[in-house]
Amino acid sequence: MKDLSFDWNELKFFLAVARGGSLSGAAAILGTSASTVSRHVDALERRTGRTLFMRQQSGYMLTDDGSELLEQAEQVGHAMAAAEHGARRLGQDQVSGAVRLATTEMLALHLVVPQLPALRKQHPALRVELNIGMSAVNLSRREADLALRMARPDDSADLIAKRIGKIDFGLYRAAGSQHNDDDYVGWDGAWDGLPMAAALRACFNGQPPVLACNSLPAQIAAVRAGIGAGMLPCFVGERDSALQRMQHPAAPVSRDLWLVYHRDLKASLRVRAMADFLYNVSPEKE
Repeated sequence: MKDLSFDWNELKFFLAVARGGSLSGAAAILGTSASTVSRHVDALERRTGRTLFMRQQSGYMLTDDGSELLEQAEQVGHAMAAAEHGARRLGQDQVSGAVRLATTEMLALHLVVPQLPALRKQHPALRVELNIGMSAVNLSRREADLALRMARPDDSADLIAKRIGKIDFGLYRAAGSQHNDDDYVGWDGAWDGLPMAAALRACFNGQPPVLACNSLPAQIAAVRAGIGAGMLPCFVGERDSALQRMQHPAAPVSRDLWLVYHRDLKASLRVRAMADFLYNVSPEKE
């Protein structure tokens, strides 16, 4: 042979012709044109200094030299296919390990968890740990990798904070409910300063709620049960046939949705994967 420095691309065309029996058959296998196949086969024959095929009207038949090369090329082909498969798996599995997200119970139950199958499908080697609660976690002490909150975080040189969307709130009641229009469920005293709590007091002329608690999911459940009206996230209320929005002149309430993570984790693939996921599932995203 003149030159053994042919590349895998040329061998692919050679193998396709050997298997397809013609230029058109090889072109169909490779998804290209017959002229492109012919050009690569001719180039391989020039490099090797051997005639690899007999050109006949019925198709291309391997010569003895072609048959000898076929045995070697098939071994290379199997090895390359295995390498390509391994590279694809590496690309899929490169996002791996555990990512810890701190968020509230409402965001976890109604926004994050229902969409997790899509994240699992995209990154099957990624494990998610949820830290659920109303209190802020200390990301600088690595109590979590990311935090998803409805409150603007304190300024810190160590943290990256991004506003990724907003959540609109509206006044809802149970569909078909016959309860007293003056009854409502709201926040307890510890969370009396929340904008939703202030809006509720304005809606009901300052009277106390018939049920007060510090859990928005519990308030959603109470409204669905017909205990009273509630100031609920619109992305929850509009999807729930058991709830109906009340027409009320009260000013609408919106809360910005903030994603926060430590600056040192900016290049982390698992953190970036979770950040992208949260941006995609956020209502009214930026």
